[in-house]
Amino acid sequence: QWILLDEDQNPWEDVIDEYYLKFRFWYEDYDASVPTHKNLQRVYYQTEAHATEYDIVKAPEGTPPDQAIQVITAHWQVNHMVGQKPGATGIELIYAGGHCHAPSCLSMELYNADTGRLLCRHIPVYGQGNVDEDKFDEEGYLALPPCLWGGKEEGLEKPVFLPFNGNMTSVKRNNNTYAHYGDMASWQMRGAYV
Repeated sequence: QWILLDEDQNPWEDVIDEYYLKFRFWYEDYDASVPTHKNLQRVYYQTEAHATEYDIVKAPEGTPPDQAIQVITAHWQVNHMVGQKPGATGIELIYAGGHCHAPSCLSMELYNADTGRLLCRHIPVYGQGNVDEDKFDEEGYLALPPCLWGGKEEGLEKPVFLPFNGNMTSVKRNNNTYAHYGDMASWQMRGAYV
């Protein structure tokens, strides 16, 4: 038990916070005779201009909550978020997961700026507790389902090719009825060199 204070003290001697973590792992057995697996590279970019975290500025007093929206936008090239590999011309995007903090995160959008195509849009999904119908619909939990690409046999769209010199745009929206610190707007992705 560690408590970070400027003096050696514990003001909460009889208070114990309890929390739970839940992990789910999906995997597929590797079959060397069939090329079913790709080596995926970490592809990462921060909409918040490499600051890791940024502040949500309070909307002007009296702004209705449905209009209290702070927007940040970033523009960059694919080669700024993944290293170039000799012989490769870009990456095929397989997974894109926006990272933002509840409960003020309204959406995150990732665009191919050269074509204007929306590649991925995250909208938080609030659990309703209907676990008999959907085991992942847990009340009190918030989910940000990732965008996935793969094969038709998996029910997925074909992976998105992004050339190294391709231009990207990210748009993050937050409710800013209240000010707060330490929000994030990063894209955690995986892609295969092509």
